[in-house]
Amino acid sequence: MSFVNPKLGKNGLLYLNLELNPNFNFQGVVLDFETTSYDTEKGEIICAGFVYKNRATVVVRTLKLSKENFYEILKKFIKNLKETYGDLYAYNAPFEESWLRTHLNLPLKVKEIMKPAKGITYKLRDLKGKHKTPKLRELIHPRFFHYFGFTDWDIDSSEVQELWEEHLRSGNLEPLTLIVQHNLLDILSELELLLIWNPFMEEFLNNRRTVKEFSNLRCSICGKEKPIEELAVITYPERKKDKGFRFREVRVCLECLIKLNAEKFLTSK
Repeated sequence: MSFVNPKLGKNGLLYLNLELNPNFNFQGVVLDFETTSYDTEKGEIICAGFVYKNRATVVVRTLKLSKENFYEILKKFIKNLKETYGDLYAYNAPFEESWLRTHLNLPLKVKEIMKPAKGITYKLRDLKGKHKTPKLRELIHPRFFHYFGFTDWDIDSSEVQELWEEHLRSGNLEPLTLIVQHNLLDILSELELLLIWNPFMEEFLNNRRTVKEFSNLRCSICGKEKPIEELAVITYPERKKDKGFRFREVRVCLECLIKLNAEKFLTSK
């Protein structure tokens, strides 16, 4: 299922333009590619998303558009965005930089949106000896997806190749629409992270005492103290006395999570 309704151009380019708040004026460009492989030698770019000024744009190649023509469209568009709006930003910037360089022949510098999150990761790694670098969806995800139960509508980036191949076999645009929606959620999430939460995380990084205390948290069910990377985050809506809703987040250890899933399975029988 998809919320978005992209349009198909005469040249075979599937595209979506979303107008943001007219008072919003982002100086820069958030960039995100969807590729058929994480390896630049094996895959190709089939989708690209951009946020600039007060607009979000996602473009996807269809079987009616050759790879060469799609790449030429992307190359001109990105060069124009760079010249007009300035710096490029991406989550995991080396990934976008490598595809820009090897597939579009654009050796452009891309600024890292993940920088503060990486800084926290490295500090916790120094304290605990291990801590993985977070994925975008582990840091930020549209809350209304959780609230309305639409979480399963979003795909994972690992599904892009399968959806692309399905489109090539059937000519159906629905698989590409799912890729458009996924990319749109990515670029809007990256924008939110860059402008709102990164400054907050920078403050966190500058507070040594907070970082040390934050390396361990308690499970909301059993109360045992666990390393933060061993706790799952569960978000749920809670009804307020005034009949409205607010979101609650709890952190649950693996043992309690397994018990919860087992109980849910048994009670559904």
